[in-house]
Amino acid sequence: MGKKTGLLVYLRMILILIAMLIVLPVIILIMAVGNLISLGRWQDATFRIGCYLFGHTALKLAGIRRHVHRHGEKVQGPAVYLFNHCSTLDLFVVTSLALPRVRYIAKRELGYNPLFWIIAKLSGQIMIDRSDPREAIKQINKAYKFLKKRRFSLMLAPEGTRSTTGKILPFKTGAFHAALELGYPIVPIFIEGAYELCPGKSLIARSGTLNVHIHEPVDTSGWDKRSLRGHAEEMRERYLQWNGEAPE
Repeated sequence: MGKKTGLLVYLRMILILIAMLIVLPVIILIMAVGNLISLGRWQDATFRIGCYLFGHTALKLAGIRRHVHRHGEKVQGPAVYLFNHCSTLDLFVVTSLALPRVRYIAKRELGYNPLFWIIAKLSGQIMIDRSDPREAIKQINKAYKFLKKRRFSLMLAPEGTRSTTGKILPFKTGAFHAALELGYPIVPIFIEGAYELCPGKSLIARSGTLNVHIHEPVDTSGWDKRSLRGHAEEMRERYLQWNGEAPE
């Protein structure tokens, strides 16, 4: 990376940070006014607008082009969406999709940022305190009831944490337990190329192109708790193949 190229990348990152400080209050205003005028009926519509603005603004300023590829039938109704997590860009990618009626489970620490906390409260996001496992389970069970009642979809990273190598980490069963409890199908989303542009926890992204593959839904109606680990492994095998890691 040459000096001029490196300087341009850093300037872009500074510009993105400044833009986020402007975009986030705009999103809050849109959501607050929309919810007030509609008495909450526009909650999902305003949240999707906010997601689109948040994700696309960051990707555009970083010089990143995002292409979406759909494979197979489109899911009908609510679902549990999964995505591989190996880059800081993933947050901007999944929000830029602005999928209908999707909610996120996030760790409570994210709420320490007052702007994110307000957006979470206005849109009905789920904040979990992972420091207390028993309390976290109670909060998750309560969240399942909320999601099912409102017929909201759920977006999760089955690895549970971010990969710093670009490799697919072992899958935890939490996302699959959620699908079973909610009675939702699973829709795998594979993000291709994010690690190459912005690896792991790096805040510096290079310009380029990434691809988002939204695969056909996986029926979970025949699942039970005893088979969850097996289904998690089967799903991970798919991600390993998509990521070029599957053994020959």
